[in-house]
Amino acid sequence: MVEVHDGPPMDGFSVPLRLHNLLLALAGRIDDSALTEARELIARAHIDEAVELTTGTLIAGRIPVSSAEQRELALVLEMSRSDATLANDLLVDEAEPVSTHRFTGENSPEFGIAEALDRTLQVLPDVRSVHAVWRNTPAGSVPGALPQRVVLVELGPEGNPPAVAFRVDTALRRAGIHSVVEVSGPGVAHSEYHQAASAAASPAWVTGSATSTTSSYRPEPVAKPAPAVSAESVAESGSSRHSMRSNAPMTTAPEPVAPVVPIVSPPPPPPAPEPPRKARSSERAETRAERTADLTPAEVAQLRQALAEDPEKGREIAAGKPSMHEVVELPALDLDDPSLSERDRALLRELHAELAERERAEAAKMRLNGASRSGGDQRGWTAP
Repeated sequence: MVEVHDGPPMDGFSVPLRLHNLLLALAGRIDDSALTEARELIARAHIDEAVELTTGTLIAGRIPVSSAEQRELALVLEMSRSDATLANDLLVDEAEPVSTHRFTGENSPEFGIAEALDRTLQVLPDVRSVHAVWRNTPAGSVPGALPQRVVLVELGPEGNPPAVAFRVDTALRRAGIHSVVEVSGPGVAHSEYHQAASAAASPAWVTGSATSTTSSYRPEPVAKPAPAVSAESVAESGSSRHSMRSNAPMTTAPEPVAPVVPIVSPPPPPPAPEPPRKARSSERAETRAERTADLTPAEVAQLRQALAEDPEKGREIAAGKPSMHEVVELPALDLDDPSLSERDRALLRELHAELAERERAEAAKMRLNGASRSGGDQRGWTAP
């Protein structure tokens, strides 16, 4: 059983960074594809899957590891809530691994890398240098095609190695450059594999370089602030405060924006009051019933006196309901009665005139009805 609490050599590092540094030490011994996939899982925060993949690759390929590397794998397995007993199946060999890999910087291994990483390097923090080299020897139990391009990235203390490794590998793949990306930060000892690769690598991009023939990456120029004018120089120039204000660039204040006020149509004017009853009487003629209904007691007495000969007929005339086909005959009224006023006489005259008009209308209607009945009888008669 592996003891996981013996004080591993990478105390103070987070779990993702511990596993990333462990993969750096195993580079060249495990397959390039497994190495790249494990780093991608670390960048996606799948630490348990990444450490299980690494441990399984070492066990399946019977790849030897040191006892310190075995303890580190067991610790990461335990901290990622995986089965720490998987580390018991690792092949432990205390002999110092000898690097048998061959690297070369010929045939421009850095070609196209600076262009592919241009946008990525602008956003990644504290990237110090990028180098590239060809590896002519296989790695792991299932090696890939040769030669294999290896990209070495150096970071400062502000960089995040797992994230930078994933971002750089993704940018290179998008540009069609197949490679293995090795990102190392400060405080991590380089293995013989990385030392041999760095010795033969060609620079693709180096931070702080004024000119570079192998990279098109340029830091964005920073605008220099305008020099401040001291009080002594202003006093020596003898310019007044008003002249300084006139020479200074004038900034126009933004024009105030008028608030948007919704246009509300005024309410319709209230309807005009109805004209009084006397005004409406001038527009339309009053009916006989209205006139008789508005008679004063004196007018009613005068009407009764005029119709004293036939009381029943007088009531019908006063109510405005004479019998059908009946000719109303009014006796002559005594308009010279001193008890009548001028208004009473005028109303009586109008009443007589209207009754006379109605009498003529009834007579004409009777004649028309008689003519229509006689015509119908003639049309309905047929010769025997």
